[in-house]
Amino acid sequence: MNRSVMIAAAVLAVIVAYFGARSLLRGSLGSEIAPAEAAGPAATADAIVVTAERQVHQLHVGAKGRTAPDKSVTVKSGTAGTVISTPVREGTFVTQGTLLCGLDVEARSARVKEAEANRNAAKVDFDAAASLAAKGLAPANREAAARAGLDASEAAVNSARVELGRTQIRAPFDGVFERRLAEAGDYLSPGSPCGLLVDLNPVIVTAEVAEAEASLLKPGMASSVLLADGRTFPARLRYVARTASNQTRTFPVEAELETGEATVAAGVTATLTIPAGDVEATLIARSLLTLSDAGQLGVLQVLPDDTVSFAPIRVIDETPEGAWVTGLPAQSTLVAIGQDYLNDGVTVRPVAQGGARP
Repeated sequence: MNRSVMIAAAVLAVIVAYFGARSLLRGSLGSEIAPAEAAGPAATADAIVVTAERQVHQLHVGAKGRTAPDKSVTVKSGTAGTVISTPVREGTFVTQGTLLCGLDVEARSARVKEAEANRNAAKVDFDAAASLAAKGLAPANREAAARAGLDASEAAVNSARVELGRTQIRAPFDGVFERRLAEAGDYLSPGSPCGLLVDLNPVIVTAEVAEAEASLLKPGMASSVLLADGRTFPARLRYVARTASNQTRTFPVEAELETGEATVAAGVTATLTIPAGDVEATLIARSLLTLSDAGQLGVLQVLPDDTVSFAPIRVIDETPEGAWVTGLPAQSTLVAIGQDYLNDGVTVRPVAQGGARP
C-alpha cells in the first residue's frame, strides 16, 4: 500500500469518527430535552392589571345638532298681481299683520265699490217689499225674493273685499323678515313667494339620538346646549319622536333654548347634552377596550384563579376621564397591557401597575 492511499484512509477514518461523535451527542441531548417538553408549557407570564369598581354614574345623552327658528314660513301671495311696494327691510323684526308685499289693486277696488252699490240697491228693494207686504199691498213671496237678492249682494261685497285684501301680503305672526323673495315690479301668481319670515323666540335645537338612547328621554327634561362659539345655554326638551328615521334609524328630538337677552342665530352647530338618570356602571380607560374574535367589544379580566376571561361590555357614556361601561361585576381585575396577546383560559401572574401583586 503506497503512502497516498494510507493518507486517504486516515482522513476518512477521522471524518467517520467526527460524525459518529456528533450523532452520539445529539442522542444524549434529545433524551434530556424530551422529559422537559413532556413536563408542560413554560412558566406562567406576568400580566399588568388594574382594579375597577362599579359605581353610580349619572348618564348623559349627547347629540350633535343645529339651532333653528321655532317657526319658519315662506309667505306667499293669495292672488295674482304686480308688486308695487316692499316696505320692510330684510332682517327687520315685524309684528303680526305687518305689510310685507303690496300688489297693484287694479280693478279690485272698483269691484268692491260696484258690489257695495248693488248691495245698497238690493237693500232699498228689500225695504220696499217688506213695507208693502206689511200693508198687504204685495205678496209675501216678493219680500222673500228681495231678501235673497240682498243676501246675494252682501256675499258679493264680502268676496270683493277678500280679493282686495289678498293684494296685501302680511306677516302671519311676530318674527324676523329674514329674506325678501319678491321685488317691486315682479308679477306674482297665486302661491308665488313674497319673503321668508322666521320666529326666533324661542330658538330651538334639532338633533337625532340613537335607538338605545331615545327610550331614556321624554319631553320636559332639563338639558344644556353648547354652541360652536363656546356659549352654553340651559334648555328644555320639548319633543321626542317615537318613530325612527328609515334611513338612519335615529330619533329626532327638539330642545328649547333659554337665551334671555342673548342673540342666537339659526343654523349654528350645537351639542345637546341631556341628563338621563343614574345607572350603575364602571369607569375604565379606553385603552383597556378590545375586540373578541367575533368582533364583540369587551375587556380581558383576570378571574380569582388567575385565568384570563373575555368579558363583553357596553359603553354607555364617554367622558374625558374614560369610558363608562356596563357588563362587569361589582369589582373586577382587568388586564391593562397586552390584551391582544392573551386568550381565554390562559393562566397569568397578575401584577398591579405599581408593581405589587393585587
